[in-house]
Amino acid sequence: MTTATPPSPTVGPAGDDVGPVTTQPAEQPARRRRSLWWRVGYPVALVLLVLAIPALVWAGMKVILASTDGQLVTRVTDPTAPGYEALVEPTPTALVVSVDANGKLDNGAVLARTSDGSGGLLSIPSAVVVPSPAGYVTLQWVYDNFGLDAYTSAVGGLLDLSFGEVHVVKASDWAGIVGPGAPITVNSPDPVVGPNGAVVFPKGSIQLTAAQVWPYMSGQGANESDLARLVRVQAFWRAWLAKVGTGGAAALGVPADSGLGQLLLSLGADQVQYETLPVKPYFPDAAGNEQFVVDEEGAMAAVAAIIPFPEGAPGARPRLRVLDGTGKLGNGVGAAITLAAAGAQVDVVGNARSFGQSTTQFVYYDDAYAKAAQDMRDALGVGEVVKSEQTNSATDLTVVLGEDYVAAVGTDTSGPAPSTLGGQGG
Repeated sequence: MTTATPPSPTVGPAGDDVGPVTTQPAEQPARRRRSLWWRVGYPVALVLLVLAIPALVWAGMKVILASTDGQLVTRVTDPTAPGYEALVEPTPTALVVSVDANGKLDNGAVLARTSDGSGGLLSIPSAVVVPSPAGYVTLQWVYDNFGLDAYTSAVGGLLDLSFGEVHVVKASDWAGIVGPGAPITVNSPDPVVGPNGAVVFPKGSIQLTAAQVWPYMSGQGANESDLARLVRVQAFWRAWLAKVGTGGAAALGVPADSGLGQLLLSLGADQVQYETLPVKPYFPDAAGNEQFVVDEEGAMAAVAAIIPFPEGAPGARPRLRVLDGTGKLGNGVGAAITLAAAGAQVDVVGNARSFGQSTTQFVYYDDAYAKAAQDMRDALGVGEVVKSEQTNSATDLTVVLGEDYVAAVGTDTSGPAPSTLGGQGG
């Protein structure tokens, strides 16, 4: 995460084209990084490897074509052969912004389609603070005062993400969007209490008409935390996407071929994982309203849980080329997912030009990425950082996986069949 933390509240192997290298002493990984890998990164990598590879990840890869002075260079199309490389298509994402009847921000959600069989939704509390020239302000304040572009940029900065699509849904839009699929049966985790203390929607199984969807999502009791409200919002999303999954396009009030329609239909047919952006309490504002600061380590894990291959804003994430130097690691996809979870953008996976690499190398080309190389090394937990004299690399770092990584995590020889690769020439 690239956002500054506000004050604490009181409450290549030799045959790989990386150029001449100079070895840097490998520092021992910091305990927090190592803990994050074993506690969060490794389980996430295993689960997402199973879910993501068979469909979206590999369907989105294309064999790289290289040319020099107009001459076609021989390409490797066999995923098991040395020298094979494939482009990684970023996980499709969309930012959905809900606003109230006055055009003020209510909440945001990041939707991601991880594969043909899974996806994810990350709820973004509006009271999260971000830095500004005037000090720390909430996402609510950013949207209400500077609009959608500023809000999108602020959320992207919090998560080190860029979004393929951004959709604003007004309070008055929800009835029309949900209408064809209504009523929606929601298992409400808590009652919705009105400003006067009266229960508007009870706890438990309830049926929402199209007109009741927005009052249910936006309702909030006088002493209710927005985090608790977002749990109810996610309960609605669960029920609605399930209805879309069974009803298809007929359950949607938006065109099925629109960006939002396609996303909702794909998630309706998927197994969706729901997350709320991990936050910590921050100083209340002048009116006593709750505010939060992002839990950076938790946020990294939450993003990784639904977006195995994120795309960052320019310069937000180091761009990586991850190569298997052993022939035992399925083009290095498992390591690529782990490195993406640690803050990288993986552009290429594949095999080194020769196998037999003993020590994993994190190769950087510009001194500006020396720290990023060390951070990636710490995230993976093995290897050495080296500098290349090559100056024309298309990525910021090249990671060549060695036998030390195999010893740490085991082998993965279940690489994709060539027929799953999007064609010979991409």
